[in-house]
Amino acid sequence: GTREPGGIRDRPSFFAAIVFARGLPDKLHTRIYVPGDDAVLAADPLLSSLDESERASLVATRTPEGNLHHDIRLQGEKETVFLAF
Repeated sequence: GTREPGGIRDRPSFFAAIVFARGLPDKLHTRIYVPGDDAVLAADPLLSSLDESERASLVATRTPEGNLHHDIRLQGEKETVFLAF
């Protein structure tokens, strides 16, 4: 398993993710936020700049067993928000 990242002070925890896929001209960058304190998530500069459906594409869910689940969608409904660098 993977250890969950720790947050810094009042900042939410997240995994940085890079997607490489055949047919993509370049890699895609995104974040996968760990669910938890809704107030801390709402105060994050990136998450607070997005609408509700966009925010949902970046926050993992917790399974009944306590594991994290997150799908990265490259297009279509519930497309993941990707970051420009």
